[in-house]
Amino acid sequence: MNEPLLRVVYVSHNAITGDDAFLTQQIEHILQVARQNNRRVGITGALMFNRGLFAQVLEGPAAAVEETFERIQCDQRHAEVLLLACDPVHKTSFEQWSMAYVGEQAEVPPVLLEIASTTGFDAERIDADAVHDAIRTMLSDA
Repeated sequence: MNEPLLRVVYVSHNAITGDDAFLTQQIEHILQVARQNNRRVGITGALMFNRGLFAQVLEGPAAAVEETFERIQCDQRHAEVLLLACDPVHKTSFEQWSMAYVGEQAEVPPVLLEIASTTGFDAERIDADAVHDAIRTMLSDA
């Protein structure tokens, strides 16, 4: 029998300090390590980052997702990690990506504007489904 699949959606505040070059280097390192680790344990997902906030969807075998999320909560580059959803799923949404990335863009995508207008990017008011859908939309528009 296959292990149940789990989807975790969270947001956290960026705790990385330094200039733009250092910030870019840190994000690239996060992505490199995540992609390698996620492929190894069967996790898919996407990371959205825009200076002050991380938002991420992790999907895959429940034990692997839980272990990965635990590491993220202990990572000093994240502050105020807020779990928005932790739900069983039958199918993953990001199956083609071990870790897709939606980073800073010159123009704020409409889906982010909608989230911002309804929540003010207050992490406690952000809806997990809205984050999931926004990341999927931005990836499909890319």
